[in-house]
Amino acid sequence: MTPILMFFIDGLGLGPGDPMRNPLATFDPQALKCFEKGPLQVPLGGVCLATDATLDTEGLPQSATGQTTLFTGVNAARLVGRHLPGFPNTRLRQIIGTSSLFGRLTDAGLRVSFANTYTDTFFESPPRWKSVTTVMCESAGVRQWRVNDMQAQDSLFMDFTNRLLIERGVSVPLLSPDDAASRLTRHCRRFDFCLYEYFLTDMTAHRGSFEEAVAVVRDLDALVAGVLRRLDLSRHSVVLVSDHGNIEDLSTRAHTRGQVPTMLWGPIAKRQPPAARLSLQHITPWVVEIMVGRTKTEFRIPNSEGVPPPPTEPRQ
Repeated sequence: MTPILMFFIDGLGLGPGDPMRNPLATFDPQALKCFEKGPLQVPLGGVCLATDATLDTEGLPQSATGQTTLFTGVNAARLVGRHLPGFPNTRLRQIIGTSSLFGRLTDAGLRVSFANTYTDTFFESPPRWKSVTTVMCESAGVRQWRVNDMQAQDSLFMDFTNRLLIERGVSVPLLSPDDAASRLTRHCRRFDFCLYEYFLTDMTAHRGSFEEAVAVVRDLDALVAGVLRRLDLSRHSVVLVSDHGNIEDLSTRAHTRGQVPTMLWGPIAKRQPPAARLSLQHITPWVVEIMVGRTKTEFRIPNSEGVPPPPTEPRQ
């Protein structure tokens, strides 16, 4: 089994190679050379697979259903009949609780980490609505790292430079993308599966300027490249996924219906998903198959009321 580090990048699609529309096209990416008409091979020995995010559902793909699908293998948009934005509702939380990637890996005895730091405020005044990744952590019993862990260089904030925390008055160091890459690399080496989530891409595409978007993807590209250069890619796999497009085409402030990248480096690049038309729905089953094979915790898709049926024995 190869350990896996997964980057989840919110709102990153396969965009045009037009520097007037796509911030990634304004420079030569060290790692994230992922365009709609780009080559299959990407820098540092990687592969980029075009992945459908529409989930065979009308309308623009959204975060709640897209991320639920990505991290469970259940087509959440089709199940609820539309794309849902923002945070998962009760029905989606039930799906996550029974079928999440974290749950399947921890049930198999693997060491799993969500590398993101939670602020102290999150625990002192828990929000009413929680992200898909947070619901995954809580339902699977995966540790939620705190600011003191980050100060001990043991996790990363969602803004890996810490600029946003510093602006809030939190006493943490300002990190360069390379500093953050060093920390994330050390962190992920301790686990069988590690996930890091970055959503400034989506936030900036909705509300920021084009110049801010360029800065965001430059820093992100440097982070990913820094990790890839530090890891032994003969033994460690890296996967980068997204839930829907947005920042790759700033001619609109809305999400896009284009394909998103699934980027692979290391041994996992030789075990690509077998689907002829790769979808968000295929990612979690494929990762589980690679890491643990079939287990007694096969996917249990909820019925129309969102209630999962009893578990069944795996197919022989």
